[in-house]
This record gives sequence, C-alpha cells and structure tokens, in this order.
Amino acid sequence: MIGFRLGASIAMMCIGSAVLSFYQTILAGYQPGTSNIDEFAPFENQAQFVSKRLRSPAIVNTDEGDSSEDYRGGEEGTFPFREPVDGSIKSISLLGERNSGTRWIYGHLGMCFNETIPVHRSLTRYKHWFQYDSSNIPSNTLVIAMFRDPMQWTWATKAVPHHAPRHIDLPWEEFVTREWTMERLWKDEAWRNEQFANNNTGRICQEKFHYHEIVSCLTRPYPEGYWGDHRKHRFSQHQPFYEMRVDDNEGRPYANILEMRADKIRNFMETSTYHNVDGFWHYRYESLLKQGTEELVQKIERATGLKRHPEKCQIYEPQNRRKRSMDANFFDYMVDHVDWEAEALIGYERPDYSATELIKSMSR
Repeated sequence: MIGFRLGASIAMMCIGSAVLSFYQTILAGYQPGTSNIDEFAPFENQAQFVSKRLRSPAIVNTDEGDSSEDYRGGEEGTFPFREPVDGSIKSISLLGERNSGTRWIYGHLGMCFNETIPVHRSLTRYKHWFQYDSSNIPSNTLVIAMFRDPMQWTWATKAVPHHAPRHIDLPWEEFVTREWTMERLWKDEAWRNEQFANNNTGRICQEKFHYHEIVSCLTRPYPEGYWGDHRKHRFSQHQPFYEMRVDDNEGRPYANILEMRADKIRNFMETSTYHNVDGFWHYRYESLLKQGTEELVQKIERATGLKRHPEKCQIYEPQNRRKRSMDANFFDYMVDHVDWEAEALIGYERPDYSATELIKSMSR
C-alpha cells in the first residue's frame, strides 16, 4: 500500500512538472496577434497552434497596392504608414523606447547608409523620449519608430530599468503599479529658481523639456561625491529620466509605466505630422527579427534614391530568437491592464486566453 502511494505521488509530480514545463514554454514563446500594416511592413512567420486557446489571428500578406499614396491604411485601427515620394528623403530619424531594438537597427542602418545620408538617433529629442514639433527638424526627414511586444518589453524593462532609479530591483507587481516618477532633488529646484529669476521659463531642462515635464530637470542631479566606489550606480540611475504626462501643464506623473507606454506610442505616431517630416514608418522588433532586414533596406533605398554600401551593409537574415520566460500572473495582469487601443495602432492585439485558464485546461 505504501509502495502504491509512493508511486502515485511520483507520477503526479512528473505530470505536474511536465505541465509546468509546457506552460513555461508557451509563455516564453508568446506571440501577440498582429496584423500587417503596409505592403512593406514585416509580417510574422508564426506557426499555427493546435490548441484553440492558443490560436492567434491568421497573418495575411496585404496586396501590393499603388505605393504613390501618401498614407496607407492598416487593418483594424493600425496607424497608417506615411510613404514618402521616391527619392525625396534626405535624413532618417530612428525612435524607440528603451529595450526595443533601436541600438541594433541604428547600427545596421548606419553601416548601410550613413556615408550617403545622415541616420539620427533623435528627431527633436533623443530616440527614447517624447518628441515635440519644431521647424528645426531637418528637411525631408523619414521617421522610423520601433516597438516591442508590450509583454516582453515590460518584462525586459523591469530587468533593465534604464534611467528609472525608483524602479530598480522591484517585484513585477510593484514595478507595473508604482507611480512613474521620483522625488525631485534639491539641485533641480535650485536650478529652476535661478532660471526663473532670470526670466528663463522655457525649455530649461535636459533634452529641451520644460521644468514641469521631466524629473530630473538636470542630467546629473545628485550631489558631488554621492556616487563612487562607496555607492555604485546601475542602469544609468545617476541620470534619472522620468517623463511626466505629455501635454499636461500641471506636470503630473503617470500612474505607472503602462500609462507612459500608451502615450509614448501615440506621441510617436504624431511625429508623422511634424514640420519637415515627409515619411513615417513603424516596425515591430519581433517582426524584423523574423523577416530579416532586406525589405527595410530596400524600402530605404527607394525612399532616398540611394544604394546601400556594397561592403559594409550586411543584411540580417530571418531568425527565431528565444524569448524571455515570464511569470503567469504577470502575463494575466498585462492582458487586463495594457492599453490595447494604443497597442492596436502598432499592430498588437489583446490575447484571447489567459495563462491561468491554460494551466487549468491542461491539468484536467
């Protein structure tokens, strides 16, 4: 009898381990439902899942319509590309949040085109930050905005929260719910008082932010000697960069990182209407990995009228990169709290299943 119970216990443990392993594999390989956004937009070479609970909407390549149109619409609310006139682009600006693949694409486009056309990591501000309209944007600019799946991006940013000192080493529950700000340091206030005393009330902060739009206003707000061998900084925490609610004159912080991401998506879409911006494309990091970069490079050649560098431009072939595994409860929280209307603008869709339901169905 004892032997029977022991054997049954071992069998149940094995079954449980197998279920957990399969479930972790599913989360690690999670792909959100996506739709093509343009005839040249990357598409997902996504395998079909057998389980109905895991089935994502089919990805269908769009027809190659007349590319002379200024704006090409996307499916189901996806923000349209703005196609430039062939050969008209004289400058390229790459935008994208932290942990979104911009370093990879910036380096790649630089090797392919930087000897013939400038490739910038900024438009009016550095690539990660909220942009604003300005007549100083170079003429005939093409903006390329990059994004990463909201689940994977948030999980990666939790692990590497650059310029967000109050969000370092937090459990995921606190990371996604903590207010997206920090206490303003006294050097900021001293700088503001000095500037205001001299009637400087405009863009007095780093990256040309107004004082109420950013914490910290100063690039290095900590007192001299605060950092050193006795106190090491990580993830650029010595240079805090918390953006306040965009277009909010009261300077109120975002309630959490997910709210900030939603506004960042919309802000990057708005750059398509800025002065001197003659073209706008947006790409998903996962899609560029899966399709490779040949199509993107071809498209830039057509927009600029220039050819890639024959030796330095090494095209990235399609690849399947292993994704980070994530906590099941985190996944389910994100399904319920991500701003899916904003995500739809860039082709991401709300999953039609939860990790909790998946585990229950597999254990029956």
